[in-house]
Amino acid sequence: MMIKSLPIIFILIFQSGKCQIIKPFEDEKCQMFSYNIQAKDAVKIEYLNDERYSRLKSSKIALDQVFKEENLKLLNEFKMKFPLVFSDSCATFSFYEDNKLRKVKSCKVKFKLVDKKAGFYVFQMSGFEIYGFLLYNEKNKVSIITDNFPQILENGKYILSIDNGLDSAVIQFYKKAEKDYSNYEIRIESRFRIDEYYLLEDHFKNLNLIFSVTSKALKLIEEGKDGKQYALDENNGCNFKVKINY
Repeated sequence: MMIKSLPIIFILIFQSGKCQIIKPFEDEKCQMFSYNIQAKDAVKIEYLNDERYSRLKSSKIALDQVFKEENLKLLNEFKMKFPLVFSDSCATFSFYEDNKLRKVKSCKVKFKLVDKKAGFYVFQMSGFEIYGFLLYNEKNKVSIITDNFPQILENGKYILSIDNGLDSAVIQFYKKAEKDYSNYEIRIESRFRIDEYYLLEDHFKNLNLIFSVTSKALKLIEEGKDGKQYALDENNGCNFKVKINY
């Protein structure tokens, strides 16, 4: 798909809202691209052509290895340091919600310690209709939740998670502020999937994100007494590239 009049930039300066972008997409399927955003600070979104996307991708930052196996050595270390977190098959963690610190006790969620980086113990969570990762800050004992395995960068200055969930594709970005972290979250409509993503550092040492988004149409593959069966049509859809400046 060709995108004309590039770069096209949208500046979003609101805490929450829904955006449906009709331009710059000529393809009818891409015109339905929409997302929700929650952010306190300005977020700049730029749509890229393939040439510029490839050029930017060549200067990508190396990402962390993804760990999803339990690390028993780290778990023993954590329990020695923080013996009150796990007690009687339950776990208690502290979170900031609406700028207020609150504690949550959970007895029905399994926490599997899989990694540690920049002072964060990374737990994989699982339970009934629950999946994600919890990052426990050993310095202030406050936790952060992400939908997917977190990329913790520059000694904890930035935290990024990208997940293609059932209801939406989710981009979560945390940027260290004076006391806590500023949180940016973008949810993209579920018909669109994030194929790949890369992190970049600009001339001002700010972190930028570029990613490729694809939407596939459905095609009928079988129709019988049990109903109709559909599959993704790899030759019928749209693709475009996006850059986010935080």
